[in-house]
Amino acid sequence: MPQQVPVTLTNPTPFPREREPVSTGIPIPFEQAVTTTEALALFDENHQPVACQFTPLAWWPNKERIKWVLLHFQADVPPDSTRTYYLSLMAQTPGAPASSPQIAKAGSGPNPTLLKIDTGKLQTEFAVNQLPSLFETGLQLLTSDDTLLLPGPVQALKLDENGTERAVVCLKGRFHYANQVPADFAYTLRIEFYRDHAFVRVFSTITCTGNSQRIKDASWIIPNPDGEAAVYTDQLEVALKSDSMQSGQELYILQDASDRCIYSHNQSSCAKDERFQGWIHSPKVSAAVRFFWQMYPKSLEAAEQQLRIGLLPQKSRVKDDFGSEAEYVEHYRLAVGESRTHELILYFHNNEFDLNKLNQAFTGLYQPMLPTAPWQWYINSNTLGDLTVRDPQAYPEFEQMVDQSLAMILDRRQGLKLYGDRNFGDDLLRAPDLWNNCEYDYPHVGVMMFLRGSGTDWYDQFALPAARHMINIDIANAGPTAGMVYPHCPGHNSDDPKLGSHSWLQGLLEYYIVSGDYLARDVAENTAKLWCRNILASEELYGTERAMTWPLIAMLACYQIFAEPEYLKAAQKLKNRVVSLFNHELGHFEGSMKRQNYPPSYWQVFLIGSPVLESLVMYEQMFPEEQVRSVIVAIAKRLARINWIAELGVWEYPKPDSIQRPQKYHVPKNDRMVSPGVGYAYLYSGDPELWEKAVTAFTNRYGQLDQDGKTMTQSLRIGVRMPALMAKVAKLNSQIQS
Repeated sequence: MPQQVPVTLTNPTPFPREREPVSTGIPIPFEQAVTTTEALALFDENHQPVACQFTPLAWWPNKERIKWVLLHFQADVPPDSTRTYYLSLMAQTPGAPASSPQIAKAGSGPNPTLLKIDTGKLQTEFAVNQLPSLFETGLQLLTSDDTLLLPGPVQALKLDENGTERAVVCLKGRFHYANQVPADFAYTLRIEFYRDHAFVRVFSTITCTGNSQRIKDASWIIPNPDGEAAVYTDQLEVALKSDSMQSGQELYILQDASDRCIYSHNQSSCAKDERFQGWIHSPKVSAAVRFFWQMYPKSLEAAEQQLRIGLLPQKSRVKDDFGSEAEYVEHYRLAVGESRTHELILYFHNNEFDLNKLNQAFTGLYQPMLPTAPWQWYINSNTLGDLTVRDPQAYPEFEQMVDQSLAMILDRRQGLKLYGDRNFGDDLLRAPDLWNNCEYDYPHVGVMMFLRGSGTDWYDQFALPAARHMINIDIANAGPTAGMVYPHCPGHNSDDPKLGSHSWLQGLLEYYIVSGDYLARDVAENTAKLWCRNILASEELYGTERAMTWPLIAMLACYQIFAEPEYLKAAQKLKNRVVSLFNHELGHFEGSMKRQNYPPSYWQVFLIGSPVLESLVMYEQMFPEEQVRSVIVAIAKRLARINWIAELGVWEYPKPDSIQRPQKYHVPKNDRMVSPGVGYAYLYSGDPELWEKAVTAFTNRYGQLDQDGKTMTQSLRIGVRMPALMAKVAKLNSQIQS
């Protein structure tokens, strides 16, 4: 494999992107034996070294070799152009000299109590037991009874990343009342500082830690003593402007629906059917928030001596899209453990600013350039399982179906207006208010499709919004159920959360190694550790097929990223239990994995809609084991004998007698989900009947699209493996013939 990996960036804008901070995760194959980031360097097309910061994100077993590394550097890309850099895995000469010191300086030990920051343009410091002010700006909440909550002293201080190019500072604490009594809200602030830049990127998270709470407003407050303010669109047009703000005057832009924006200045307002994207400006600070209209309601406000970035703005007539109950109209409601994370950029310029440079910084927020390696590099790295690079010539019907699937889900979002601070990133399971909660792992499907070259929208428009939605809404981040996951239900989290049967971590971890999003890492790891403790502490494991094998996938995925032995032990314990429940003589599972409410001859219905085959294949590929293979083969043969509709060439998906359905019931998602597992059984057994039926059922469904997010991701989460499996079998047959 090459030791120089091309890393490509595309600038779709009509202006240059200069010294723009960019980040991306790149896999490193095991054979490259990269054990330290000192072996890595980045060069431009003229072979000149480029200053780049390298941070390990994932490790091969034993944690000696780096598996995924995060690159962070400042890129220069001309207008409407693509530029290529080169990552050297075995640099013979050092990369760009570390002429700059590390941006953050911390006290000794893993848990510093003081951090000093110096980017060359900005200097500040943070300390435990001090207030988390960022150049006098900060977050504040207003409760339903008009009580103001402010962030209390920092309780935990952490450097997620530090080097000459970037420092990522994490601050955690509680919100307090005026009398310093802690409230039932916590904050997490992740602040990214960049070398020689005067702007910072802030990931602002509020989490409900007590009983379900209601608030009127959550805003980022910026002092503006000069009283001047303007709001610019992303096209550098002035939307609103005031040379001075007198007492009682204000200007604001409020997005209170995905396609409705209100412009107001000095008591005069108008509503427009549009989606605003832009930023607010003052002589000393300018600011913007990402997904402004997608995660409505949002506002940019200026009043006497302050700017407000309305993250959950009080001005909006729309609060939670939680249902039709009138009591929620005046307030935002957060369930216990529910969070809200917003991504902002704050640009500090002290009366010296260039509007074009400001606009470029905010464009980096709205349209970030994501560096990518060649798609074949991801596939050949052996870090993602069996995949093929997108190939419309070899698999035209499959690739067309992939394209149409993404168009379907994005069209649903647009047509059904699936936006809003609570809802963006998810899809309705059933109208009016039953949500999928990203079931069957939206981020996993999106990242896999993106990394095989199926289009950047799979990542930008699908995987990333879904991952952030899951982090905030679908996973409990505090309280007695912290680490548990809400199944599909009204309002996303009205039912009790679960641990196992409707929980997916694989996609969050894959999103993390592509993006370097440390919040995704923390949330996934928190749930994984809870699972892991419970699994290892249980004398004997009980659970349905879903409750046994979703955790198996999660533990294997965690081991693939963190390489911690506890995750492997938990995965092995789950695998052993699954295998022990399989009765080879009867050909099906017994005990807790036997669904008693299904006719005996149709026991395997749950295998068609569950991750049993997928989890066992995943385990066998990581740790080849004849006993696991034998179970996979036995399941596949049973399916091929009983669940095959010969005249249609599809897998039958029976239902319990209580549900009135045609006797032979089938849907596209099951044919795409089951076929790869049956195909692997062919590789393990050599039984040609299994391969014939796997390919027949899969290809018969090219022309039939799934109709919502849940069925699409169920269909494609393992279905994406089928082209690679077909290529593998074709190569095998070719070798046999020759």
